[in-house]
Amino acid sequence: MRTLKSRLVAGLVLVLFYLTLLPFVVHGFGMIGIGLSENASRQSYLFADDARVGNAAMMLHIGAGTVLVALVPLQLIRAVRLRFNRFHRMLGAVLIALALVTGLAGMTYIPLRGTIGGPVMSAAFFLYGLCLFTSALMLARMARVRNRAGHWAWGLRLFWLALGSWLYRVHYTLWYLLTGGVGSEPDFSGPFDLVQNFAFFVPYLLMVQIWILRKRSAHQAAWTTGL
Repeated sequence: MRTLKSRLVAGLVLVLFYLTLLPFVVHGFGMIGIGLSENASRQSYLFADDARVGNAAMMLHIGAGTVLVALVPLQLIRAVRLRFNRFHRMLGAVLIALALVTGLAGMTYIPLRGTIGGPVMSAAFFLYGLCLFTSALMLARMARVRNRAGHWAWGLRLFWLALGSWLYRVHYTLWYLLTGGVGSEPDFSGPFDLVQNFAFFVPYLLMVQIWILRKRSAHQAAWTTGL
């Protein structure tokens, strides 16, 4: 009975997640369409005339990031890991590739164009891209050397980092619903905006690290028994 309940709860959470994700996905692919249009710079500040490298980097960042967010929750579904292990591993490889592209494209764009929020936002977003890129590299390395402890830890870090762009928008949506946008400015210079530059990924990484430290001893006991 408890197992059935947990499955129902997990299924409901997954459905709710994808319902909230739908506008994000539509917006992401809509931005790619804008980037491919002839007047992209007049439709979005993210694109500029005669800036092919920057525009291409942004489209790669948005495209890979959108698919990454949509696919990464599937890795946490226990039934998928146990019954379809080969699919789980293949999907993991795809997610690592998507994270590398997302992070690298973002870190390419920022030095070329900067961000609308200025130096603080640029520094924070570059740091986020670096964390995402590094986590993907480390996860790939842990999988290659069959380090289960490292694979588990870096997988958790990458999971929450992969959700970063979605969490960023969720934070803003909830804040505007609750306060009407107090402390947020159109140029992202308000107090809430400045905090939000880091709040969409740093607190989650800290919580994940605490979780890892608390669970490490239990997992290490299981890993000694083999895969």
